[in-house]
Amino acid sequence: MIKIESISVGYLNREVLKNVSCNIDKKDFFGIIGKNGTGKSTLLKVLCSLIKPHSGNVFINDENVNSFSKKKFARTISFMPQRIDTSLSFTVFEFVMFGRYPYMNIFKIPSRADYIAVEKVIDFLQIATFVKRNINELSDGEKQIALIAQVLVQETDIVVFDEPTSHLDIGSQNDILEILRDLNEKCNKTVILTLHDLNAAGEFCNKLVLMEDGSICKQGTAEEVLNYKDIERVYNTTVIVKTNPISNRPYIIPVSKTRKR
Repeated sequence: MIKIESISVGYLNREVLKNVSCNIDKKDFFGIIGKNGTGKSTLLKVLCSLIKPHSGNVFINDENVNSFSKKKFARTISFMPQRIDTSLSFTVFEFVMFGRYPYMNIFKIPSRADYIAVEKVIDFLQIATFVKRNINELSDGEKQIALIAQVLVQETDIVVFDEPTSHLDIGSQNDILEILRDLNEKCNKTVILTLHDLNAAGEFCNKLVLMEDGSICKQGTAEEVLNYKDIERVYNTTVIVKTNPISNRPYIIPVSKTRKR
């Protein structure tokens, strides 16, 4: 469904992505992991046409995204960045409605179909209790759900999230990832995201790529990617990799360097 082919990107004479290639199949729950500064967010921005690569191409359903109009692209793939400006005073309902922009006319006046789409997402995410509140009054976890709602009302088959669980407590992290899994399994969305939490990646993603210095050094299933040799080399640490006795998914236990001595 998505083919990322030989992508290279650089900023200020520094190469950030180096000949990156991978395939993402329809209905994948696809995670991108790696240390800070390895190019994870840059790869997502290339995928979402926010950054133009120096070389390489991105194809969706065998069509080069360079040929897409802005409206067609916005109806194909939606993106939630790490941070978004919520300083302006909007209700959650108004904020979510902004996600319908690819479907609005030149005057950007919401139609009945737009209101129906927003109400459908509000019901799916069960956020009716705070849709009338100001976006700035929400907790961090509630803001993330409001951001996800804005992404969902674009009604795209592909949804992309840049570190959707950053700065959240473990309960809110799980809530967000359960929502994304529902999108994947119940709504047949292709979910693509970056994560720092390797245990969350192992628990929720069916496919992973591990990035190192702007390149993909390992890709495959969670079981294939989350092995102790690659984790220890890439993250320069010591770990034990076990299998979760309930979900049968891999999880990582860090080993203290002082204890190891």
